[in-house]
Amino acid sequence: MANTKSAAKNARKAVKRHLVRVTVKSELRTLRKKALTAAESKKPAEEIANATKEVCSKYAKAASNNYIHPKTAARKISRIMKAVNKLQN
Repeated sequence: MANTKSAAKNARKAVKRHLVRVTVKSELRTLRKKALTAAESKKPAEEIANATKEVCSKYAKAASNNYIHPKTAARKISRIMKAVNKLQN
């Protein structure tokens, strides 16, 4: 338990930040699955491109806002692109 007002406030802030991070990470997983599913089910190329573009954009934004590490975002984007390209050919 917090001993000072500032410690209590920092604890409240930590809870809010945790909720945002969990939400963002959940959304990233969902978008990744959506892009890979679109590529696997041979949907139109435009739909696959839109899904891939969206997930790459969200990963980059999450990295820039420090929700995930920038190198983690780069690795995930690279793997998504590699998988989508492999499934399209």
